[in-house]
Amino acid sequence: MDLSILIVNWNAAHYMKLCLASVYREVKGIEFEVIVIDNASYDGSAELLRAEFPQATFIQSDQNLGFIRGNNLLFKHARGRNILLLNPDTEIIGNALQRMLGYLESLPQAGVIGCRLVNADGSVQTNSIQTFPTILNQVLDADFLRRRFPNSSLWNLKPLYDDSGVPVEVDSVSGACFMIKRSIFERVGLMSEDYLMYGDDIDLCFKVKKAGYKVYYTNSSRVVHY
Repeated sequence: MDLSILIVNWNAAHYMKLCLASVYREVKGIEFEVIVIDNASYDGSAELLRAEFPQATFIQSDQNLGFIRGNNLLFKHARGRNILLLNPDTEIIGNALQRMLGYLESLPQAGVIGCRLVNADGSVQTNSIQTFPTILNQVLDADFLRRRFPNSSLWNLKPLYDDSGVPVEVDSVSGACFMIKRSIFERVGLMSEDYLMYGDDIDLCFKVKKAGYKVYYTNSSRVVHY
């Protein structure tokens, strides 16, 4: 199987309906599976998948495992040679996932690839890529400054505004739509459960790079992130 799409849900059934509809509408030409866990929100997601997306695998957790533990549990059920961590509040645009998969499997030493995350109005989300944290870039981390000085080495946002479509190597990409090779995910020990949520994507990219692989970002794949 080419790709396992893992989705951790908590009170997001409305968004997940849009997400899954976009996945099954747009992803063609590759063999994939979708596995969803509900973190004890009991928000109607079980009924939604049973009625509208029966081809997806659903797991009901009786406790809130958090984003990281939820994804690590989903991975135990995954069969794909590549893994996509996907937030439920996203919508796939066109062949975004097929492009990401093609790059991940063809670029030299690629371990992870992320995409251009956009708001509902089409504007880019600057946290689509992130540099590894330093004291200075964390103190100055404000969306206004990131947009005002996109070429600053503090954030290295230049790839966000490069329309060439050529994938570029970056420090880390957002966990909202995060594709990683299965073998590398296993090699680095999955996601660190020291985190409940947030910062986990940077940590995972750091481990991937430390293991000798590269993290790529591509503007040619777009995903709406609500």
